[in-house]
Amino acid sequence: MEMMRTDHKFFIYPLTDWRILDIKGLMECSNFEKFKKYDYAKKLLQKMKSQKFVNVYRCVLNGKNYYYLTPLAEKFINQDQKSSISEETIFHDAMVSSLGIELSKIKPFITEIELEHKIKNGKSRTSFDDIIPDARLKGNFKGASFSSAIEVELHQKEKSRIISKAKHYLKSSFYDYAFYFFPDEKILKNYSNILRKELDNDFNQKIFLFSTPKIFEGKNTLYESTGLVKGQPKTILQLFEVVP
Repeated sequence: MEMMRTDHKFFIYPLTDWRILDIKGLMECSNFEKFKKYDYAKKLLQKMKSQKFVNVYRCVLNGKNYYYLTPLAEKFINQDQKSSISEETIFHDAMVSSLGIELSKIKPFITEIELEHKIKNGKSRTSFDDIIPDARLKGNFKGASFSSAIEVELHQKEKSRIISKAKHYLKSSFYDYAFYFFPDEKILKNYSNILRKELDNDFNQKIFLFSTPKIFEGKNTLYESTGLVKGQPKTILQLFEVVP
């Protein structure tokens, strides 16, 4: 069995937390300057793929490559933390991770982001997690700490499922908010209409809706988005008063 170099292990270690990332995401997570150079990172990932330490998912929708750990790499890095990549959900997982990386840049307001697989496998699972979100974040804004569930909705789900999950978050005392992210404004509006009709306008006091099309296009940016927060049009960046 081929051994993994220690510095290479550090390079792909973020995949234990983020599950699946593109080259840019891995570069941004690295603390080593040499791994922040695109050509170097690309060649290293190609080498590690040939060594069967990473697999690559080529997204047909945005044309980008996303990398994730093989079972062999997990043995070298952390045998107790499985990333649990599934072919059926791999695009969704890639979008959750890409979104999470961008949200983590909203400093100093967002302090921690934990993806679904970390919640399931870790010690932070709570009695409120009968419905586990795609991710959850913690932060502090204007002197108040908060926690929020993150849901990434690629397609519109059945009305009953939308309402059931929304009611769960509305009654949950563990989450102060729930942030929903969509690939386009059409799905956002459909969710808004369903939730408003079934739960009245008060749903938007706790459940905030955002469209972030560039994330789904592989551009990895939260700009050029839309949102609905407490009845007002507001993007995720505007919510935290981040000025472009």
